[in-house]
Amino acid sequence: MKIALTRNPEMKLLPTIKKIKNNPWVGVVVSLAIIIPCLYKILDDVTVLRLEYILLAVAFPIYIRSLKKIFDEILDKTDDFYD
Repeated sequence: MKIALTRNPEMKLLPTIKKIKNNPWVGVVVSLAIIIPCLYKILDDVTVLRLEYILLAVAFPIYIRSLKKIFDEILDKTDDFYD
């Protein structure tokens, strides 16, 4: 009996989604896409409580976490370069 090691097309989707989710550059782009429009609406009239404040509170930590991952990767690569 022979077992075929083939991957179904449905199974290729999950690793691709995981790569996109773990990519820090995607986190930076998505969070900036949320932050910039929110800031324009908030700065239009600061006195009004809006949904944009909540979106900003969610997107800003994602932005910081993604930047931290990027800079950590850069610092790890430079340590290996000098050794």
